[in-house]
Amino acid sequence: MIKHIKRIAVALILVVSCTTASGERLIAELNGSGNQTTATFIVTAPWVLDWRINSEFERMVSFDLDLLDGNTGVLKGSVVIRKSLGRGLEDGVRLFNQGGKFRFRVNGSLVQWYLKVKQLTPAEAERYTPR
Repeated sequence: MIKHIKRIAVALILVVSCTTASGERLIAELNGSGNQTTATFIVTAPWVLDWRINSEFERMVSFDLDLLDGNTGVLKGSVVIRKSLGRGLEDGVRLFNQGGKFRFRVNGSLVQWYLKVKQLTPAEAERYTPR
């Protein structure tokens, strides 16, 4: 009985580690404060952007994030527009279904920002829930 339980435990560990290894992959980790254009990155769809915003202030802070074409700098779209007059800013995650070479334009007022670009498998993208 104990041998059977040990085998099941080992099998579960192997399944979990294999699933994690074939799952999401970190493509870029970017951070800064104020206004900046990030370095370019290349990613295949589907992918997610996970952003975190920190500030010592709760009033009059803002965070805008645009996705740019990595070659031309042409605006592909607005990702995040956050302004706060007293309730703070929120972190979030967004799914993208188009791959390519990109960079972000960040406009931040009184904030430190952290961005992670993660490539997903199609199965992970199906389970994606916006936050």
